[in-house]
Amino acid sequence: MTLVLRHSHFKSSAWGDGGSKRTAQISEILADHGLSEIWYEPDVTGIFKKKFAALEGIRLLKKHSIQSSFNKSALTQLGFNYYKRFKTMEYYAPKHPVFLWESSRQQNFLMSYAAKDAGISVIGLPHNLESLVPGQKSDFTKKIAPEWFEEELSSLRQCSHIFTISREEQFILKLFGIQASYLPYFPPKPIVSFLETIRNKRTETQKSGKILMLGTAGNRPTEEGMIDRIQFFHQKVTDPNLQLFVAGYMTERLKPMIPDNPAIHLLGTLTNEELNQELTECCLAWIHQPLGTGALTKIPELMIAGVPMLLNSESARNYFNRPGLMVYENDKQCLNLLKGPYLIPEAPEKPIDFEQQFVEIVRNQARK
Repeated sequence: MTLVLRHSHFKSSAWGDGGSKRTAQISEILADHGLSEIWYEPDVTGIFKKKFAALEGIRLLKKHSIQSSFNKSALTQLGFNYYKRFKTMEYYAPKHPVFLWESSRQQNFLMSYAAKDAGISVIGLPHNLESLVPGQKSDFTKKIAPEWFEEELSSLRQCSHIFTISREEQFILKLFGIQASYLPYFPPKPIVSFLETIRNKRTETQKSGKILMLGTAGNRPTEEGMIDRIQFFHQKVTDPNLQLFVAGYMTERLKPMIPDNPAIHLLGTLTNEELNQELTECCLAWIHQPLGTGALTKIPELMIAGVPMLLNSESARNYFNRPGLMVYENDKQCLNLLKGPYLIPEAPEKPIDFEQQFVEIVRNQARK
């Protein structure tokens, strides 16, 4: 059985947030194809106790020309963080020739360098391009996005192969000479079963007037987008038949931003049973985000559930020109689309060919 080393900054959970669902999707693909995984344990060598690790790490960093702020504190932190990862990768290298690396952010940017230096083949699965997220700061140089894009590219170049969650990011990386393939998000089996049940319960056309705004408010772009559209609905939508219901993880924190409007309701975090009910009853799901990277896991999930969607173009990303997905560029278009009609989207097919390509590359790298 092929055994692969793995690290993600998200806990694998089919019922969690978008990052946890992506990690769970990868786990399911590996298990379905007989690939066994072991999770990277950072303290497996006890290297944190080693004296002068930072000095040795700085020496090792020179060959990579990794960018950093030029002060003693920053260089010491950078060197130590590299060194502890390198020694840990050395520990894993004899039995784990392949490292599946999802945690391409913050200090974990050093993992690709450390694994490659230890002789492990790195397959990158970035959840998004961190350096292109507005407001995101480099841990190393303190530059603000997108000024540290080259730092991220340098880290990704250590990978033997990369699989992106969006087509847009695949194209960007290939333009910079990085071998990248596409592995779209598709929900794990328990989620698919849950969503198919909702699709079967929904009628051909919903006439409730209930619009469901879904999102994880702990994610800053999602929170900003939800607040923007709540205010828009309050100020611009006059149709008495339309009601806005706001729901999702941590949306309770939006309570101070909810205007005094009887047509706007804050549901907060929902149980699976409550989510089932809301998705069955709503006529439309509304998703609005500022410009970002990655891809929204909610979109293919709502397609499986048969729920029509209203999306701004920044949210749509992979999913343009599909029946049932209404995409707007500005407020005027948004208002017009809210009038309907709302078409039932087709359920997306499981991306079997993309999954098989991923598995073949993992196996090929494991044989080297």
